[in-house]
Amino acid sequence: MTKLFILILFLFSISSFSQKQDISELNGSWIKYKIEMKDGSNLIDRFLTDSSYVNYSFFKKKMSINGNPTHRVNETSFPYTINKGFIKTSRTSGYTLERVKNDTLVLCEKIDGIIDYKLKRFYFVREEKLFNEIKKQKGISKNQVANEFFTPTLKSSLTFELNNAFKNDNSNFKLKGKIIIDIENKKILTLISYSTTSDSTKIDLVKKTVDELYNLWNLDRFKEIGTLELPFVLKKEKTKLLRRIEMRFFTTSFYRLDNYPGEHPRILKKAGEYFSKAIKAYQNKDYNSSIEYFSKSYELDKKNIDALYNRAAIYYEIGKIELSCKDWNELSKLGQKRGIELLRNNCKKTTYNNAHKKLLNSN
Repeated sequence: MTKLFILILFLFSISSFSQKQDISELNGSWIKYKIEMKDGSNLIDRFLTDSSYVNYSFFKKKMSINGNPTHRVNETSFPYTINKGFIKTSRTSGYTLERVKNDTLVLCEKIDGIIDYKLKRFYFVREEKLFNEIKKQKGISKNQVANEFFTPTLKSSLTFELNNAFKNDNSNFKLKGKIIIDIENKKILTLISYSTTSDSTKIDLVKKTVDELYNLWNLDRFKEIGTLELPFVLKKEKTKLLRRIEMRFFTTSFYRLDNYPGEHPRILKKAGEYFSKAIKAYQNKDYNSSIEYFSKSYELDKKNIDALYNRAAIYYEIGKIELSCKDWNELSKLGQKRGIELLRNNCKKTTYNNAHKKLLNSN
């Protein structure tokens, strides 16, 4: 009988690359191009998507992780050791080195006590190779538009300079436009195409601040280019708790500035409270209440698929197989291999075949 996942964990294994690794090839900078869960399921993560920019770099026994293509001052770095294909980054966690060869890197998370369907596998290409391929595709044009894989980096924080320039200003506004870096003439021109403020002094202060920071950009790889254009959006916000300016490059949408990465913290907190109540209710053998709380938790937080797995397990335990199959079918539609397995082993073949077919089509 299927049990609640918090009591019995289903372990899956996946074949890894067996060839001997040349560890010396690990050093350098790598750009993520694909993420999946360790068991091969589609990525389910509150803050990370398969399209998210992720850079891993390895240098002198230090591993650094960065999610911002232009600003690397605040990247996360820590020492690591490597032994028999395992990159150890802490006492209880690290990465299994599944492949490093021909400018390709595959890493899989390994964390003590965490089951496979909770761990991620990352596929990387060497950053230099990707940059050179994009450069070749763009051709010899003197005027180029940057993107997150073809961009200069900042030597320090541009938003820090802007926040400092507006430190005595209490207004709220948004801007969108582009920064044109004139490499030939070593200067910057900032153009604003949209603004929520009609106060020209504020717009001018943004432009003046950015235009004076040519030396903040590392342009070594762009010497043969005349001008490089970086689209951006900017948001200046003052609340009771904070005063800040945020910027996002390579977009003309304010969405990432106006929305939380994932659900609002208050919603996630409420979802967590329901999840805790569901577990307590299950331990007290109050299965109906547990199902109700897991349902409310999942309704608020669709990224927490554990609530769905748990609800299905309880349905199965109390004999409501049809409802279990409905939940496993939903997990299968989300590309979860464990859901497919449970559906195949416990439900009608037609339901499993339809779910499996949809998963194949999505891949």
